[in-house]
Amino acid sequence: MRLKVEFNVIENTIDVNYNYYVASFVYRCIKLSDPWLSLGLHFNNGFKFFTFSRIDVPRRKFKIVGDKMIIESDVVNLYFSTPKPEIAESFVEGLLKDPNVKIGSLELVVSSVKVLKEHEIKNKATFATLSPINVTTVKDGRPYDLYPNDPKFYENLKRNLIRKYIALRGEVPENTDLIIKPLKVKPKRIKVKNTYHRCVEMVFKAEGSKELLELGYKAGFGERNSMGFGMVKVV
Repeated sequence: MRLKVEFNVIENTIDVNYNYYVASFVYRCIKLSDPWLSLGLHFNNGFKFFTFSRIDVPRRKFKIVGDKMIIESDVVNLYFSTPKPEIAESFVEGLLKDPNVKIGSLELVVSSVKVLKEHEIKNKATFATLSPINVTTVKDGRPYDLYPNDPKFYENLKRNLIRKYIALRGEVPENTDLIIKPLKVKPKRIKVKNTYHRCVEMVFKAEGSKELLELGYKAGFGERNSMGFGMVKVV
């Protein structure tokens, strides 16, 4: 299920590294509707099966001053996606129970929640990121962020999707082929709590397993999806 949440802006300043605040807001909404689901997601060390976009400011009406983002628009949007309807339903119910929202120091009021029509994903598609993709490997016993200029980026991206599919469906997908060709790449560096993560905004072509592409579209590509990484749209 894919959602677009529209907000009116009351207080317009937030840290530029706001992923953790948005994730906390999502959990608060789910908790308002279904405390047990929220608890299960929070303490689940595996995949959460949801992702969300960067804060979408229409016409990019914002400025960065130091480590703050100052929004100069009266409205902002947030996109949310999950392959699990119960997560989306609890998120929406929580939003409607308390439409007055605080994300870090940003104060918002929910003006509308729309269920978006999902694209039918086949064995090839072109995607653009709504939030950057993060892929890691382990070097010298420590996690190391990868960029698309490293072949291991694509290998680990595919492995992550296969693991997600098994965790969600309880079986290996019939087809595990996946070829990704980047068309545009913009490196990013985003702080979550006290850790910086290297990641990439991308436009890319993907071809291969319909099951893996569909799951990437719905649950996010790469890692840390529930912290606001890896959400895409079809272009």
